[in-house]
Amino acid sequence: MKLDEHTQDVLRVLVKKAAIIFSLLFMLVMSWDAQRTDASVVGGPIPEDSIRLRILANSDRVEDQLIKREIRDAIVAEMNGWVGELEDPQNLDQARQTIRNHMDDLNRLVGRELSNRGINYAYNVELSVVPFPTKLYGGTVYPAGDYEALRVTLGEGRGQNWWCVLFPPLCFIDAGSGDAVATTPEAKVQAAGTGDSKELAVKQVSTASNQEPEVRFFLWDFLIGILDWIKGLF
Repeated sequence: MKLDEHTQDVLRVLVKKAAIIFSLLFMLVMSWDAQRTDASVVGGPIPEDSIRLRILANSDRVEDQLIKREIRDAIVAEMNGWVGELEDPQNLDQARQTIRNHMDDLNRLVGRELSNRGINYAYNVELSVVPFPTKLYGGTVYPAGDYEALRVTLGEGRGQNWWCVLFPPLCFIDAGSGDAVATTPEAKVQAAGTGDSKELAVKQVSTASNQEPEVRFFLWDFLIGILDWIKGLF
């Protein structure tokens, strides 16, 4: 039996939507697997002599969070190659100079990754001392402060951010913004680092004493974003 034109159009739309939903669910599974991989490389406190990598996504939209992770992978892959060619791969000064020597390459890399995906918002790549909020990972608090870092800002830079120690390599699971939360102003948590000023980190997350802190996780936000987008299709 031959279907009329209207029925064929409806079926084509349904098949297209089903394919999109399947693709998004596949990306969700891949993202979850990537987070498990990230979690497996956490292995101790951040060394005092280190260079961090911080990537700020344009927004919390699914597509912006995905491009953030893809740029992360591209930068880390390039850095692994450059540092591996150093005479002393554990030398911080050599690593710093390598990053400076390749700033043009890093800018082109970010621009190319965005362009390949049809994204035209602005971006900025800089190596400098930049502020970091208190970070909580795996029960360890990394105190807020100004740290040397390669910072990549994508678009408006208002989305959840990802960070790791670029040198020596030490990367962390991308769970929400990674900002630490604590229960009371008096709460003290053992922090990573060897300096006396960084032994303890205190994080106040609420101005009201009875307000409960909210913990957000990247994977959950990612799923909610997909579901909201799917709802908009129907």
